[in-house]
Amino acid sequence: MKKITLILASMIVAFGMISCTSTSTMDDAARAKKQAAINQSFEKVYSSYYDALVLDGAETYEVQSGDTLTAITKTFYAGKDENGYYFPLIMLASHNVVKDPELITPGMKLTIPNFDKNINDKPVAKKLSPYFKDLAGVYKQKATPAAEDIRPHLLEISDLLGRETVSLEAEPAVN
Repeated sequence: MKKITLILASMIVAFGMISCTSTSTMDDAARAKKQAAINQSFEKVYSSYYDALVLDGAETYEVQSGDTLTAITKTFYAGKDENGYYFPLIMLASHNVVKDPELITPGMKLTIPNFDKNINDKPVAKKLSPYFKDLAGVYKQKATPAAEDIRPHLLEISDLLGRETVSLEAEPAVN
């Protein structure tokens, strides 16, 4: 009787392990499929606006361990918290290196466009305004806390850049 109970218990454990393994694999496959769709959406937006970006005076930065795109952006764009939300400029210039801003890794070489030549130059900023709005649409696909935080900032920047007169000396107020 003990043998039968032991065999039955072993079979239940083995079945449970197989079930968990196949569920995990399906979850990984589903996540990979979703990320591929998000990357495709990012690339579609990047390819639509790449020509509007001014790369004169751009710098290159190699991502270090612990870096975030927001921190890199603040470092290059005057350190203000609000300037961290201008990371889409870096993503647009670096779209051939990484698609999803949340997936930067050490060793990646990012192109850092000149802020003044892209954001403080009104005609260029006006061309880039819809880029920030379209990128906010891609962020709607992402189900991450960061995406929910970032979307309203991108929409606000889009609105700011699209105005007829704008002074970016005072950064957008973020609620």
